[in-house]
Amino acid sequence: HDLNIMAGNRPHQGVVLHCEPLEPTPMAAAAVPQMEPRGGRSPVWLVLDEVTDPQNLGALLRSAWFLGVDGVAVSKKNCAPLGPIVSKASSGAVELMEVHAVTVLPRWLEACVEKGWRVLGADMADGAVDCKALLLDQPTMIVLGSEGHGLRTNVSRACSGFVRIAGSAGGAEPERAVDLVDSLNVSVAGAILLHQLLGA
Repeated sequence: HDLNIMAGNRPHQGVVLHCEPLEPTPMAAAAVPQMEPRGGRSPVWLVLDEVTDPQNLGALLRSAWFLGVDGVAVSKKNCAPLGPIVSKASSGAVELMEVHAVTVLPRWLEACVEKGWRVLGADMADGAVDCKALLLDQPTMIVLGSEGHGLRTNVSRACSGFVRIAGSAGGAEPERAVDLVDSLNVSVAGAILLHQLLGA
């Protein structure tokens, strides 16, 4: 009974560990990440704009760690805290990697573009490049917005380009899928985009 209370009635398998809460590392607007190649390739960062669902945040961090992303930045406000749900969804990756919190995300992205980063927002906007055409030939940031709202307007304006994932809804019967499922979960979209850049 005591363990159930301590674990908030979540599965505990007979063990509960008390630990200090995780906090993102603050990153100043002028602190642009290094662009030197790592492991023979250009660096890749994952940037998350107001991803509030802890399951999605955890899944994104898991994919980022597994695929070898060089850094992760999140908006300081309106972002899921690095709590136990995020930790479980990330399979512990959140404990292994540094997550940076940016107070004014658009300004920071603009500074990154000025220093030579390619900042690609995930969006279905006109002119967005199909992710299959992406090449990791320069330092690149993939920017993902929240589910339902996508990228905020000022964040979109700070991007140097856009990337999209082409779908084929319905498979052999596309007429049955019109307007029913027209997008991907943000964590799935992030994993696809990162794999396209890093998994080849």
